[in-house]
Amino acid sequence: VTMSRPRLVLFGDSLTQFGFGEQAGSGFGWISRLSSTYSRRADVLSRGFSGYNTRHALDVLPSVLADCGAGSAGSGRVLFYTLWFGANDAALPGTRQHVPVEEYASNLKKIVEMIRASHKSGGDGDGDGSADGRSPPIILITPPPVYQPWWEDFCKTYGRDKSDRTNDASRQYGLAMKSVGDELKCATLDTWKLLGGDVPGFEKHLTDGLHLSEEGNKAIYEGLMALVEDKIPHLAPMTEGERRYGEVGVPLCEKLWTELC
Repeated sequence: VTMSRPRLVLFGDSLTQFGFGEQAGSGFGWISRLSSTYSRRADVLSRGFSGYNTRHALDVLPSVLADCGAGSAGSGRVLFYTLWFGANDAALPGTRQHVPVEEYASNLKKIVEMIRASHKSGGDGDGDGSADGRSPPIILITPPPVYQPWWEDFCKTYGRDKSDRTNDASRQYGLAMKSVGDELKCATLDTWKLLGGDVPGFEKHLTDGLHLSEEGNKAIYEGLMALVEDKIPHLAPMTEGERRYGEVGVPLCEKLWTELC
């Protein structure tokens, strides 16, 4: 069976896994909003893995790419990827999920290179704004800010005596990701800045000090769509020509009902 409808592939940790909004207080998730926006245009494939750091991501990425049909003939093209890891890598040294920031940056590069290589080998790229003109664009998303008092309370409910995250560490890992994005020509969504990590009251975007509230999910969705419309507008939803026959953007799939009767 040929899959003709294009896809968005969202690869990340719990911030992606919970992106449909199933957590208490998270409201309508950023992936739910994205799925609604691309309804009848593209299938949104969420591949989120709670607790994973970039070491784990490298291990699971081959199966994710195979599952999403990357590089496979007749599997339908991928419009773009999002890559959202770092919240767990940035756990404090000595904790189970910690990955040193230098290794984190190296792992991100390997992940981007593996995704690009999978599309080169299959020859299914079509010049949609990637660095090499063949593989789909990869949007990097930085770790969000951490509100330490709430996260410490969360940790204590699971028997830990203190928080294993800090807001400053999250920022440093985000800056490392931005450097990787600049080097590899990947657009980067800076969620630490977007959610106001240095502005009093930024915790309104979070439920437990790390994961997204309804306001946070809305802000991430709006920030991502603003980036798509700015950096890769031909991959944003088409708005002209009855949303199907315009010149720029992703059109509605199949004929309009008015063409059928």
